[in-house]
Amino acid sequence: MKHFGWSVWVLVAWVALSVFGQIISIDSTGIEVKHILNGPSWQSWFGYDDLGRSVFNRLLSGSYTSCVVSLTVITISVSVGTIIGTISGYLGGFVDTVIVRIIDIFLAFPGILLAIALAGIMGSGVDNVVIALSIVGWVGFARLARAQTLSIKHREHVLAAEAMGTRRRMIIVRHLIPLISTPIMVEATFGVASVIIAEAGLSFLGLGVQAPDASWGSMIRDGTRYMLIAPHLVLIPGVVLMSVVLSVNLAGDRLRDWMDVKTRFDGNKAN
Repeated sequence: MKHFGWSVWVLVAWVALSVFGQIISIDSTGIEVKHILNGPSWQSWFGYDDLGRSVFNRLLSGSYTSCVVSLTVITISVSVGTIIGTISGYLGGFVDTVIVRIIDIFLAFPGILLAIALAGIMGSGVDNVVIALSIVGWVGFARLARAQTLSIKHREHVLAAEAMGTRRRMIIVRHLIPLISTPIMVEATFGVASVIIAEAGLSFLGLGVQAPDASWGSMIRDGTRYMLIAPHLVLIPGVVLMSVVLSVNLAGDRLRDWMDVKTRFDGNKAN
């Protein structure tokens, strides 16, 4: 834990609160008319929204949404992208050419715009958001996996496995993917931050989580109408979103440094 600092504790709290909110079945849609637009107080630290719903409860519900969406999308994107990229880099030839052209087509469009278009076509909802972001997200991992595979596929142990008649599938699974897993893991941490922002953005535009369910993006969107009289409706979910994304990025930086053997060796040598 000492390698990652406070950022890991923010992420642990994010996941723990997401799970805790589901375990106790917290009510994020309960309306209390007398508390409409009430600001933070000792009775309710985060206040209430324009319908009298607890902002804290809705933050917990939105936390669960962002956690599930980001982890699901990254799992799908990493799995699909790593397999496709490794196959492309290892086999080469016509297969590599076709896959590279497909990757280039996806990269020709800004990722978030393509996700917005896909979400608009398929309709709103968490499931469609996961599908749209997964369709966009695998490309970066495929490109990274292909580049890493090209750099290691001619190493001695791979050539020895080929000489022994090992099947290509086993070479990919046992000799290639384990060696490229470190940069993939680091990239995945940054991918989590991107997915959290993308999910919030889609919900802000009305293409993600739909009412009465909560999302940090939809909370910010609904709060913009009351910025002058109830700024906590925007500031609180905005700060929470920023804190989680910043923590993920910092944890990714620390993870990259920690997994870089050369950096660790130089650091230990300097000490």
